[in-house]
Amino acid sequence: MRAQQIARGGMMTGVSVALLYFATFLSIASWAACMLIGFIPELFFLVGERKTGCLVYMATSALALFLLPEKLIAILYAGLFGLYTVLRYYLERVPSRVLRWVGKFTFANVWIFVVLTCIRCGLLPEFPVLSKKLFLIVLVVGNLILVYYDLCLSRIFPGLRGWAQRFNNSFK
Repeated sequence: MRAQQIARGGMMTGVSVALLYFATFLSIASWAACMLIGFIPELFFLVGERKTGCLVYMATSALALFLLPEKLIAILYAGLFGLYTVLRYYLERVPSRVLRWVGKFTFANVWIFVVLTCIRCGLLPEFPVLSKKLFLIVLVVGNLILVYYDLCLSRIFPGLRGWAQRFNNSFK
């Protein structure tokens, strides 16, 4: 990695943490803010700077977990939206479309099971305990949301490629 890439990664890490901190003051839009901030590592993936993108994700996650007053926002970024962006980048390199979707559904279902298990154990007291029927509904709806989110990302990221390349060239 060149010093220029590290500097750009550090700058975007700072921007990401600042935006996540701002998201702690938003009540409803905090999830959307985490989702949008999850796009930042993808800017590096689009211009071929894989290591910088992973470094931005890891540094933002670590700093968010230490610095943010609202840990749920940090966990949403570190465990879901930021991680899914990185995981999606690597899964898109798999030649088989079926294996890509198996990986994506595995990630989504593991995340849903962890959250629902935390709710059942009482670790998330602000959420009500779900019955088995509601558990299955949440699982199905979560998978449908994943498909929709992934299809949206597959439409957004090619449009971001030109912007990311201009951003990358502005530092040369």
